[in-house]
Amino acid sequence: MSTPGVAPASSASRLRVAVLMGGANSERHVSLACGVAVVRALRARGHRVAGVDSAAVPDGWDGRVDGAFHSDPDGPDLATPPVGDGHGAPPDPEMLAVLRARQDGGVLAPELLPLLAAADVVFLTVYGDEGEAGATQRLLDAHGIRYTGPSAEVCALTFDKEATKRVLVDHGISTPAWHRVRRGRESSDLAALALSPPWIVKPVRGGSTIGLSYVTDAGELPAAVARAGAAGEDALVEEYVPGRDLTVGTLGDRVLAAVELVTDRGLYDYEAKYAPGASRKQAPADLTPQQTAEIQRLAGEVHRCLGIGDTSSRSDFRLGPDGRFQFLEVNPLPGITPTSGFAISARAAGLAHAELCEHLLLRALGNRV
Repeated sequence: MSTPGVAPASSASRLRVAVLMGGANSERHVSLACGVAVVRALRARGHRVAGVDSAAVPDGWDGRVDGAFHSDPDGPDLATPPVGDGHGAPPDPEMLAVLRARQDGGVLAPELLPLLAAADVVFLTVYGDEGEAGATQRLLDAHGIRYTGPSAEVCALTFDKEATKRVLVDHGISTPAWHRVRRGRESSDLAALALSPPWIVKPVRGGSTIGLSYVTDAGELPAAVARAGAAGEDALVEEYVPGRDLTVGTLGDRVLAAVELVTDRGLYDYEAKYAPGASRKQAPADLTPQQTAEIQRLAGEVHRCLGIGDTSSRSDFRLGPDGRFQFLEVNPLPGITPTSGFAISARAAGLAHAELCEHLLLRALGNRV
């Protein structure tokens, strides 16, 4: 499907793009899957693209910048993708520690900076504390390198679930009640918990539902808080809202289609997201016209209130038994494989995966599409 104004790149408009992926955090597998998908999509649109793992120098790379950028969607550097969509568990922490030791400041292997600087745009598909918290953006800003997605400041805000909820509550957007449990003060903070069970427990800062728990018994809360804080984060204990899981993509001032996330697991957790056959995504979601208009309005408000700007976001909601939508989380660097919720939201709104990737690329250059 073609989108008006977005044709495949001509020889004059072909860009040199570095897709930054991988990293050394618990979302490494997710990031690699997204990065490989974006590399292939942008090459299919005619751009010259380098797939760059932020924690490793490319195999066989001799340091020549020009030799790292290719236009073949199935080029030799992607002959054996590092991971597919069917990964069912987060990466091994010991392996991540080895990778993190290769990076300067927990962001980038130092040999890679000239490669990123040689690109017209860096397409960010690195997540977790490196990408979604703003660390990578600060490094790129310091070297004057253009990149996709919002600013470091916006990423730092949205990566903090409690800070995000506070901003949105101030703007009249409903979200489940919550209670923060600080590392080192778990006992006293849990003793002060006033929310009735059941609860959702998750890291205050983190993604891909890693460390997420559904808890019905107060005796299970300490273990759930420990899981949420395994990476050194505080935990967020939220009021559980029964109902349907929905997600909506936004691209600048354009709100995309609502998608329902369906799983038999009872909880849309990491395994439900990524294990083969554990969930499905229905797009557009089976909502009334009034409900569709309301959830799209809310997604647009979330995007606007948080200052995400002329780029992408994916907002997650619960539709409760009372018919009200409750905001759960937002991601301004959403996963972008063809089967991710953001890409499905875009496709249901008429924007194919490769075109979506190119939209984000051009917006990073200030080209409104």
